Amino acid sequence: MKRILSGLLALCLLCALPVTAAARDSLSLSCREWGGEVRLTLEGLDRQVYALQLELVLEGDCPDARFEPSPRGVYSPDCHVKADRDETVVTIYLVAEEEPLSGRSLVLGTLTPGNGFRLPAWGELLLLDRNLQPVSEGRVSLEEEAGDGGDLSRVHIAQAEHGTVTVRPAGAKEGETVTLSVSPDAGYTLETIAARDSRGGEVPLARDGLNRYTFSMPLLDVEVTASFVPGGELAFQDVRPGDWCYDAVRWAFEAGLMNGTSATAFTPNSPTTRGQIVAILYRLEGSPAMGANRFSDVAPGAYYAAAVSWASANGIVNGYSDGTFRPNNLITREQLAAFLYRYASQKGRDVSDRAELGVFTDAGQIASYAVEPLRWAVAAGMVNGVAADALSPGGNASRAQVAVILSRFAQNTL
Repeated sequence: MKRILSGLLALCLLCALPVTAAARDSLSLSCREWGGEVRLTLEGLDRQVYALQLELVLEGDCPDARFEPSPRGVYSPDCHVKADRDETVVTIYLVAEEEPLSGRSLVLGTLTPGNGFRLPAWGELLLLDRNLQPVSEGRVSLEEEAGDGGDLSRVHIAQAEHGTVTVRPAGAKEGETVTLSVSPDAGYTLETIAARDSRGGEVPLARDGLNRYTFSMPLLDVEVTASFVPGGELAFQDVRPGDWCYDAVRWAFEAGLMNGTSATAFTPNSPTTRGQIVAILYRLEGSPAMGANRFSDVAPGAYYAAAVSWASANGIVNGYSDGTFRPNNLITREQLAAFLYRYASQKGRDVSDRAELGVFTDAGQIASYAVEPLRWAVAAGMVNGVAADALSPGGNASRAQVAVILSRFAQNTL
C-alpha cells in the first residue's frame, strides 16, 4: 500500500510543480546536528497538511544520505539523493497515514547526510492537502536549534526485518532518559529487544507502556537490537489486512485492550461508550486495585466498575451534576480527547502541544472543558477533522477510530 501511495505522491508532486504560491512567513525549519545526524523540525504548520516535499541542497558529495521519518503517524515513501563532487540534492517526501501532519512544532525525522556535508540556509518546501493538491510552495529558512550536542552519547538502532525501533532523543547526556518505540510490521510482533553500550555491556531496559521502553543513558554510545516474529492474522472477518485500521485493531487486540464482538467480528463501525473507553484505559494502566465507586449508576459488579473508580480517583474522568457517570452513554470525540489528555497529564507526559482550532467552523460548539484537550489532540495528530473545516466535537467515535487513536496515543505519547 505504501509503495502505491509513494507512486501516487510522486506523480502528484510532479503535477504540482507549476504552483507559485509562496510558503507563509510563519513557516521555518529548525535543525539540531549531532554525531553526523540532523533532526529536522518544521515550525508554524497550523493547517491541514497530509503530504510534503522538502528539498535540501547540501554542500559536499553525500551519495549515502538517508532519511528516517519520525514515528508520529507518518512514513517516508521516498528520499531521492543526487550527489556530485560539489553538492548533494536530498528530496524528502512525507505522507500522513491517516491523520494530518499539522502541528505547530512537527518533528519531521532524522537526516543522515554522510561525511563532509554542510547544511544550506534554506530549503524548498511544498505542502499538499488530503487530496494531494498543493497548499503552498516556497523557501523556508533552516535555522540551527540552540544547544551544544558535543557531549552527547549516541543511540544507534540496528536495522531489523519486519519492524522498526525509533528513539527519542537520539543523543543524550549521561543519566538522561531515552525512550524506544517499537512498531512491528503488519502480521508480526516483537520477539526480543536489547541494548548494549559500545564496550558490550548490557543496558537495562524498563517497559514504559505498550511497545515502549526506556533506559538511562550511559556515558558510552548505545546500540539497540530487536527481532520480530510472525504473529498470524486476526480472525476477524470484518477487519482484514490492508484496511486502514487493521494494524491499530491488531495492536489493540493483541495488547488485550479491545476484544472482538464475537470470535470472528470486531464490528469496527460500531460506536463506543464511556464505560468501554475507561475500561480500556484501565487495562492500559495495568488494572490496579481500587476502592468503591462514588457514582450512583455504576454497579459494583459491572465490568467497568473498577476502571471508573480508578479514573475518577486520578482525575481522568468526571461525573455529572446528578451524581451519575452514565457509563452506557456513547462517548463523544471531545470526551475521548479529554480522557486521554487527563490520563497523559496524570502520567506526567508532555501535553504542551497546541493547535489552533479556528480553522474548524464548529469550533464554537466545543465544550469549555474540552477546548485545551482538543487543541492538544489535534496538534498531536490523534484527532482529525471529519472534514477540512469540521471537527465534530459532539460526534461519536467508532471502535475502529478508537483503536487507531489509542494505538497512536500509547505508542507516541505514553
